[in-house]
Amino acid sequence: MPPTLQAGVATRVLNPPLGIGKGGVRLFGDPIQAIESDLMAAVLVIASGTTKIALIATDLGLLTTGESDPMRDAVAAALGIPPSHVLFNVSHNHSAPALHEWMAMTDEPEDTRLRLRYAAKIERWLVEAAREADAQLQPARLGAGWGESSIGVYRREPREGSDVLVLGEVPDAPFDSTVGVLRVDDEEGNPIAVALRYSAHPVVVGGRSAVGSTDYPGPAREVLEESLGGTAMFFQGCGGNLNPRVGIGWEIDCSDTKRRVGFELGGEALKVAAGIRTNRRAGPRRPLGNIPNILFTPWEEITEEAPGVVAAVEDRIQLEFEELPSLERAREIHARWQGLLEERQRGDAQAWELRSAQKYEDWSRKLVQAVEHGHPTLELRIQALRIDDVAFVGMNVETFFETGLEIRERSPFAHTFVLGYSNGLVAYLPRAEDYPPGGWSIDVDYAVPDMIPQAWALPVILRADSERRAVDLSLDLLSRIR
Repeated sequence: MPPTLQAGVATRVLNPPLGIGKGGVRLFGDPIQAIESDLMAAVLVIASGTTKIALIATDLGLLTTGESDPMRDAVAAALGIPPSHVLFNVSHNHSAPALHEWMAMTDEPEDTRLRLRYAAKIERWLVEAAREADAQLQPARLGAGWGESSIGVYRREPREGSDVLVLGEVPDAPFDSTVGVLRVDDEEGNPIAVALRYSAHPVVVGGRSAVGSTDYPGPAREVLEESLGGTAMFFQGCGGNLNPRVGIGWEIDCSDTKRRVGFELGGEALKVAAGIRTNRRAGPRRPLGNIPNILFTPWEEITEEAPGVVAAVEDRIQLEFEELPSLERAREIHARWQGLLEERQRGDAQAWELRSAQKYEDWSRKLVQAVEHGHPTLELRIQALRIDDVAFVGMNVETFFETGLEIRERSPFAHTFVLGYSNGLVAYLPRAEDYPPGGWSIDVDYAVPDMIPQAWALPVILRADSERRAVDLSLDLLSRIR
């Protein structure tokens, strides 16, 4: 019998204009001077009956919710589906540009125009790809599997003799080594799309490389496409506290290391994908003719229909912040950063020092506004999608790997792909046990990005129970679509 699911996929190149800046403050903030490898977007559309969903995987780095929403809405409108049925994941690639809202306080007017024009092009490209994928819908079957790769490493390194954490490497610490693979095939078992999910920051191409690059997800996709065919997609998992084991690239030309890391990950994904059969399965062992004492395993066609269940749901909650400082203290902090910014603007500060002062002046101004407002909150959005016994969970935060593993282990589905970096980004989401032993302080100069809400222009750190609330909502959404 024919499959009850239908699937189609299409891609677009997302290369930015030269001269557009990346999204970093201390690192990765300089303009792109060349394209080392094509940044890509892939849109996979899956339908069953009257229900349709779209999975978008891109080589982009930083999109706020305000920037992601119009793109999701445009894709949803093009497909005639609700925005909740569109999952928009970015690899969090640090060799891609940031869009306007992330860099607004540091950009010159021409930079702003460049980023806004680029965002408009991204939206158009995604809509084109979605329509093309929808037009190519064909009967499909899918299967999922898991492998292991050691390209990642825990990055919150304790400084010797101190409770202070630095952004480094802890080779012996646990991390999420799982490689999730979703294979979507046509009726003959040929790949339409192969989706790879892994958790680690794409920073192999380091801050000294003034190039646009896919980082390690690009060569990982190459391995799959060149070996299997179809369209390969990379989805960023829960890499908020994970980096590649090779570290942040130091060299100016990091292309060799990037390819090696990507090939290693892609090779594991290929091994998993090659073992997934969607159109045939092993039948009972039997002899061949009258040859005695030799048993053979025939591969028999799968004839029964899959359930063909496709569903999606999205919900949101308001996360609260730790205690705010007094208004007097907030104004004092703002005055200090305002003065330091003016000093650096008059002097010969390096580019990253000026960007940092601009970011912190903007943050401290918003801190004053938050104290005056009295009770600021941050909207956490979580989305769950189902395709038969495979589920996706997408969050608009930089999720830690432990959170992703817990949701996957407690999920009612056979295969659950937990993703951060989806449908915009608003903050890191550390667990309560990841906070400093003495509690977070506004006066400490933290080195690990997840303890620096200032980079996100958030007044202070989120309350320590925020991650628990995210886990609870994720599991609730999974139970709803189950």
